[in-house]
Amino acid sequence: MGSHRSGTGSRGIARWLIAAVVAVVVVAAVAGAMVWLSGRSEQEGRDAAASCVRGDLAVQVAAAPALVGPLRRIAENFNASGTVSADYCAKIEVTGIDSPVALEALSGTWDPKLGPAPSLWIPESTVWTARLAAAKPAELSGQPTSIASSPVVLAVRGSAQKSFDEVRWLDLPARQEQLRIALPTGAEADGTYLAAQSVAAAVGRTAGAALSDEAAKSPVVTGSIARWAKDAPKSTTAGAALDALTKPGDAVRAVPVTEQQLAAFARGRGPAAPVAVYPSGPTASATYPAAVLDREDTTDAHDRAAADFVSFLTQSGNAKPLAEAGFRVVGEPAPAKTESVAFGTVEPLAPASNAAVISLADTLNRR
Repeated sequence: MGSHRSGTGSRGIARWLIAAVVAVVVVAAVAGAMVWLSGRSEQEGRDAAASCVRGDLAVQVAAAPALVGPLRRIAENFNASGTVSADYCAKIEVTGIDSPVALEALSGTWDPKLGPAPSLWIPESTVWTARLAAAKPAELSGQPTSIASSPVVLAVRGSAQKSFDEVRWLDLPARQEQLRIALPTGAEADGTYLAAQSVAAAVGRTAGAALSDEAAKSPVVTGSIARWAKDAPKSTTAGAALDALTKPGDAVRAVPVTEQQLAAFARGRGPAAPVAVYPSGPTASATYPAAVLDREDTTDAHDRAAADFVSFLTQSGNAKPLAEAGFRVVGEPAPAKTESVAFGTVEPLAPASNAAVISLADTLNRR
């Protein structure tokens, strides 16, 4: 009779199989840990960026005085938005500087008396950015962006309104002796340069197209502008000319200014305030170009933050304070009509090139 094998030599699991299972578990654990660490690192990066790991960054904006109030309101909204620029929380600070003063400082060495050097400059019109581009082209980082507009009008003495009935831009040089339009070229006198662009386009028969460089230098255009300027009543600044229109006398009957400029001046002055006359024909506008600056006394982070602020300005709804201050803003209703300014429809004139703008300004300034 056969016997059973002793139970002391029981059969177990092969060692190689155990080792293989352990290896698989270890590899899976390592892979899982790496995925978790990677996800955590990415999240930490996002959290760090959102919390401005490099702290706050003061970004200076030099702006035309008329823009300062509404721009500061917009800057407050931007600063509170938590916008992160190059790992900084950008804090926009707006300072009002007359455009001729800013141009001189930016073209040479920035004067500390004007405040910290700006990373963004917003003058009234391309008259100033064109001159900076000609004098110091490396100063500008890309093309300026318009943040608002305001067409040029004639601010007319109330008693002289009838003389301007159905007037055209084309008529102004020949009728200067009768109309007595002051043409100041000092601070806040962009209206003069914009009126000259409107007259030049009418004389050059551009039909609303941009005045070419050649047309701006042509004898017919330069002759008309020079004659108009030569016979103009003396006036140093637009403000002085506007003041003169509210006082007795008839030496000055009108001055070209922007719509917004006249609306702001007329506020609270009642019947004594000048009224806006809109000459027929294509009309130039102040476009308030926002120019990001590339300067040695600012950093790439400042440039990035300045560009982010311009982007914020042009997003729907953010520029409402400009519209409320009398500027025309894309996407916002036109400013409300006042006793002095109708804010009506204007036939637009395409912006002239930098060279044409400078040529016309030089013709005015040679009188």
